[in-house]
Amino acid sequence: MPNYDYIVVGAGSAGCVAANRLSAEAANSVLLLEAGGRDWSPLIHVPVGFWKMINRPSVNWCFETVPEPGTRDRKIPIPRGKVLGGSSSINGMLYVRGQAFDYDTWAQLGNRGWSYDEVLPFFKRSENFERGGDEVRGVGGELNVVDMIERHPILDAWVAAGEEAGYPRNPDYNGLSQEGFGIYQVTQRNGRRFSTARAFLDPIRSRANLTIATRALAQRVLTESGRATGVRYAVGGRTVDALANREVVLAAGAVQSPQLLELSGIGQAELLQAHGIDVVHDLPGVGENYRDHYAGSVAWRVKGTTTLNEDTRGARFVIEAMKYGLARRGAFTYTAGIAHGFVRTRPELETPDVQFHFAHASYARGKRHGALETEPGMTCSVCQLRPESTGSIHIQSADPAAPPAIRPNFLSEEVDLAALVEGMRVARRVVAAPSLARYAAHELYPGDGVQ
Repeated sequence: MPNYDYIVVGAGSAGCVAANRLSAEAANSVLLLEAGGRDWSPLIHVPVGFWKMINRPSVNWCFETVPEPGTRDRKIPIPRGKVLGGSSSINGMLYVRGQAFDYDTWAQLGNRGWSYDEVLPFFKRSENFERGGDEVRGVGGELNVVDMIERHPILDAWVAAGEEAGYPRNPDYNGLSQEGFGIYQVTQRNGRRFSTARAFLDPIRSRANLTIATRALAQRVLTESGRATGVRYAVGGRTVDALANREVVLAAGAVQSPQLLELSGIGQAELLQAHGIDVVHDLPGVGENYRDHYAGSVAWRVKGTTTLNEDTRGARFVIEAMKYGLARRGAFTYTAGIAHGFVRTRPELETPDVQFHFAHASYARGKRHGALETEPGMTCSVCQLRPESTGSIHIQSADPAAPPAIRPNFLSEEVDLAALVEGMRVARRVVAAPSLARYAAHELYPGDGVQ
């Protein structure tokens, strides 16, 4: 039976960092388990490949919510990475630390060590901000962070329109204040995605005390006398029990961490018994209090210029592919959200409660998630940052390969719906400002008739 000091379950955004830091001490033996495979697909590393990753089961768990009233009984996609690097290998690469207000609120609730001043040194230590370091930004860390390489005229028009609508221009939303409009920073290096696998795993693969097992699906955490002692996982058609002398680090993500706890007999006793799982610890909070950010979109037909819709097809695709292949420039360096806005939907709020993801691209309605239109378009995604709607994630089966039931209860609280609607109104006002209005032919969806 293999034996390690530490077993890290999940080689995603957190697991890669944990494996790196734990194995930095040569005396520690570390096993890193990842259910997905190696990050070898070129689509992972070319930024514009994001649109392909969002639907690809080989690297994405492709989870969906259960149908809920707040979203008119639709199933909402919940993409999660199934590959080295986890979701950092399939996401939009946007580097957004979050607001100091949120960390300070966590600390005020009793979570010691989580105030902004306490987490800031770790943000600085982990990043290499190519623009340079200052009192809040770091250089020399593993995770490379850059300003978006390419700047389409519509993106600069978005920032200018934000100012015309009464909002500040913010050149560094990861700095002292997040409020305002600007261009996103991304985790890329030399025009390629820089996932946590590239940042934290690739440089240390030669460490003799680190074992990385891919296509290894964790089935349960092994316990004895109330202590986690190891992990049972499936790999290559066989089941392996690996023991942990010191700790099991559960880094399986927001969806699968509670799922794995319940499969291990840790959770609501009644639920576990209903699925034939022996109760190790009756812990009703497992899988509860799930909150996620719901986003709505406003899109417009564009006039007077081309957009990503046309640049990623036909002859333009060939030209852009050559630009990228020769110089790592052009449309292939773009991702889903390129320009940002952080605004308050009510004047009494201390900090922004809505985040915009703006791109000179638009998505085909009624087709697969992420499919671009053929005609020029632009889209603003409106994301409510502090949802009050609360849901759950629970197992539906004792089978580790079966997806859990994801119930976020999106928009079940009136305050969430109000913030989302007001955020969409703000987006419309920004697009109506002079700098951007000259590019907007007409609104595609939800449409001028929807208020």
